Amino acid sequence: MRIAVISDIHGNATAFEAVLADIQQYAAMEATYCLGDNIGYGPEPEKVMALIREHQIPSVLGNHELAINQPETLSWFNPVARQSLEKTIAFLSPPAKALIAGFPTHISLNGNRFVHGFPPDSPTTYLFEATPERIAETLSQLDERVTFIGHTHELMIIEYDGTEAKSDPLHKGCVRLNPGSKYLINVGSVGQPRDGSNPAKYVIWDDAAGELTVRFVAYDVNDTVRKIHQAGLPEQHALRLL
Repeated sequence: MRIAVISDIHGNATAFEAVLADIQQYAAMEATYCLGDNIGYGPEPEKVMALIREHQIPSVLGNHELAINQPETLSWFNPVARQSLEKTIAFLSPPAKALIAGFPTHISLNGNRFVHGFPPDSPTTYLFEATPERIAETLSQLDERVTFIGHTHELMIIEYDGTEAKSDPLHKGCVRLNPGSKYLINVGSVGQPRDGSNPAKYVIWDDAAGELTVRFVAYDVNDTVRKIHQAGLPEQHALRLL
């Protein structure tokens, strides 16, 4: 089975459309899964949600979607993120909010787990908050061989060989996974990468071949920056893209 895994679109419809076009070039792609944070920060959350619905992409709950479902959690965010989320709530239609309300905290399918923050099902815990010992213990208890996460906006691969968890950054290109290990894979961000380069990032997982491919997709960043300004969103969200 070959699947695409995307995450952290963050209302950046221009980047999302470029990624969807890139995914569509793979004729044997069976499905696309999203790890949440489809909204927040970016200028077109409604359009992103419409594309999620149109392409029938299953998505888990991100911490930004959690704030839509439970407005009391807005207090957890820093003032800038909270300001953009308050605008995002106003931008979203009732159908988009209803779609978000149905997002599960995790998806488990064919030996793969999909969760936004940290397994088994947290939308709020960051990978960097977990010690190697906690990661190893968590992976040892999961039934799934490969767990995909987002949330940090940074590409990372962690291999658990049954004894310890070792982490390495992921780079553009293909990596072959050890069939005897379990993995925790951070797929980066479509809409707001924080790894020093602005192309949209996502991964393709081919479980039959045991290969993970990291894709970098160029898009018109200036278009998104312009739309952020037009939407009256914080300048910080535009600067992060440049």
